[in-house]
Amino acid sequence: MDLFDLDDLIPSLGIDPTDEHLEELYETFKQDFVITNYSIDGFDVKIDLADSKEDGFENYPHTFVKLITRGKKGKRVFDRKRANKIHWIKVILENRHTEDILCFQYKEGNGSIRDYFWFKEGDYLVIMEKITPNYIIISGFHIDDERNRKYYQKRLDNCVKK
Repeated sequence: MDLFDLDDLIPSLGIDPTDEHLEELYETFKQDFVITNYSIDGFDVKIDLADSKEDGFENYPHTFVKLITRGKKGKRVFDRKRANKIHWIKVILENRHTEDILCFQYKEGNGSIRDYFWFKEGDYLVIMEKITPNYIIISGFHIDDERNRKYYQKRLDNCVKK
């Protein structure tokens, strides 16, 4: 799929998802990262399949819940913008070698080096970490305000070039 053809997965998705919408989001995620094996540069892309501990999402895998929620006051809450772009992750990774995706590595505060894949035009960022022999999806989210754009731009400016 072309990056510029990406749109919201569920146009009618509200701030409180229906069970049907959650299932549709999960089925899309499952197809991209659970059912289908996917690798990048010889590393298998993996997700954390352990059940989430977040209230209301206990029946879903941890990584899925992290991709459809955002941290707020010590807990995670559903984020419509994140959730509606869950299908963007694989497309961004598949297009990582194009000029439309900014790829960089950043050394986190804990010393780990993470790979960032930023589809700047679509305001979406995917964060991955190589934990040999796998490549783990850490996060993926819509950058929804100027403050966050500047924050990630600063990371890009101070990155370890890929």
